[in-house]
Amino acid sequence: MNILLTADLHLLRGTQERTLLKLRAWIARYRPDALVIAGDLSSAPQAAETLKNLRHCFLQGPIAVCLGNHDFWMLEDSSAEPGSLSGIVERYWLPAAASLDIVLLDAENLRLPELTIVGGYGHYDLGFAVPHLAYDGILVTEEDYARGAPPSGGTLRWRDFQFMPCDRPPKEIAREQVDGVRERMAAAADSRTLVVLHTPPFEELLGVPPVSPVTAESAPSVYAFFRAYLGNRSMGVLLRQAQDNLLGVVCGHTHRCAGPLNLGRTIGINIGSDYGVPKAALLSLDSNRFERLPE
Repeated sequence: MNILLTADLHLLRGTQERTLLKLRAWIARYRPDALVIAGDLSSAPQAAETLKNLRHCFLQGPIAVCLGNHDFWMLEDSSAEPGSLSGIVERYWLPAAASLDIVLLDAENLRLPELTIVGGYGHYDLGFAVPHLAYDGILVTEEDYARGAPPSGGTLRWRDFQFMPCDRPPKEIAREQVDGVRERMAAAADSRTLVVLHTPPFEELLGVPPVSPVTAESAPSVYAFFRAYLGNRSMGVLLRQAQDNLLGVVCGHTHRCAGPLNLGRTIGINIGSDYGVPKAALLSLDSNRFERLPE
């Protein structure tokens, strides 16, 4: 059995056709038994159109998706209800997924004959933030991260706080995400599992250089601030406790490739798609191997 894995397709109306063409080419060439996408499909108002396009690419086989941060974006409708991530899921994604026989991993597992796929969005718990980060002598605080901008000002912002519901602090949402994955993993305790998340749960899967020590002589890049939003370290703690039946971990979000690599007794891979440049991997359950597909 072979599973096609991809992520970060960002199927926005103006740019989606090239990405869908690539997806159809992978499916035609490799003939996977299932299709799995690790988040950032499009945006919330485009949920029905996006999932319909994915189903048209893969008419017969099982499809499972988890959501990414962009999938909660309302864009021009950012001030409209619903005002929570769960509200977005219930209004936009669950009805569309159910109508197309697509499994939304944020709500349920996909059980295959040889494997259960468990997953969810993941969010960010600030666990990968640069320690003691400061700009012009001013330490970055949790309040700065909660509003999406460093204390030094400037024009760069983490745009989730502009376009998606942020009714609670990031750490609280991240804990809720961990709890949801824990519950769905417990429901699959009798099976080998593949965990599919949008945000990376391990530093090794971020696909970015390790943190360099902050010194008085080297002013940090403004981009160092955004490292806090790259993943959910607490999710990794959960997964390390559950490795007995865990075949692998798949993620995206950072638009940087990482792996496949060994993570203790399991394997991890960050797909690494970028805008308009989709990437994919094939998981063979016969050999338990992840193979990156040629671009």
